[in-house]
Amino acid sequence: MTNDVAEFPARDGEAHRRLCFRYAALSTPAQKAAFFAKYGARWTEFARLTYFDLVRWTVVDPMHNLLLGVAKTQWYTQWIKTNTLRADTDNYTRELTFIHNFMKTYESPPWAGRLPTRVGEPAGGSLTADEYKFAVTGPWAIIVNSPQLKIPIVWERFLPEATDDYEKARRRYEHRKNPTDADPEPSPRMVEEEDENFLRFAAALKLILYGPGEMKPNHHWAVHVPDQLLDYGPVYNFWAFLTERLNKLLKNLNSNNWTGGALEVSMMREFHRNGAVDSKVCLVLPCPTKTILTIP
Repeated sequence: MTNDVAEFPARDGEAHRRLCFRYAALSTPAQKAAFFAKYGARWTEFARLTYFDLVRWTVVDPMHNLLLGVAKTQWYTQWIKTNTLRADTDNYTRELTFIHNFMKTYESPPWAGRLPTRVGEPAGGSLTADEYKFAVTGPWAIIVNSPQLKIPIVWERFLPEATDDYEKARRRYEHRKNPTDADPEPSPRMVEEEDENFLRFAAALKLILYGPGEMKPNHHWAVHVPDQLLDYGPVYNFWAFLTERLNKLLKNLNSNNWTGGALEVSMMREFHRNGAVDSKVCLVLPCPTKTILTIP
């Protein structure tokens, strides 16, 4: 583990462009697959544009990266799937009910969003990007007790009980384990003057808590979002909420179950047809919100 960023040089746009042309010159799929596995580059028509920086101008969408990536991984993968946030038993009230009870008392304006009443359970369904945004910027961030440590109340409330359950399970495991399989006792190696070790510990904390197998590409891509803010402005300027909304509208258009390869044409015709109808309605109704149009 190292904290020396020089050991991980950033990709260069021109170097990536040259790799794209090398990829295009390969003749067989096997050669191209091996080349991509080694260099992480494929052909793109953008490589023909000499002014286009293939690295810097590749946008990491904050909506998918931070909300459906980092936030979802922490909530669903690390807390729900592992039963860190547990459902009730016959004798005990667990963490999920604590969160549900808090959400019943949490008030927010309609435009801010809401969460399913059974969030974290199968009955609550999967959360959307809008719901993750509302959760991490509102109720989940408010369930905080210590202003110094920022430890959510749900952890403080249930940590002693969860720790006790863990210790009981550990003792049962130790009792059954073969003494010859035990790990050797580690020898202390950090001394007071080793300040650099604290930096290494901070960099490795995520790995220590969850292990390298739980690290996702989104955890790395997220560190590039601040650089994109300098290029494109606030996240509201370039995250994918608008395009996802337009995509939903297009999917809801009547395509007459067309499967002949011209679905896009059918969708655009329906889109313009609806636009024409809306224009004529506006001409007939000076104030559509206060008038009812009766069509015989």
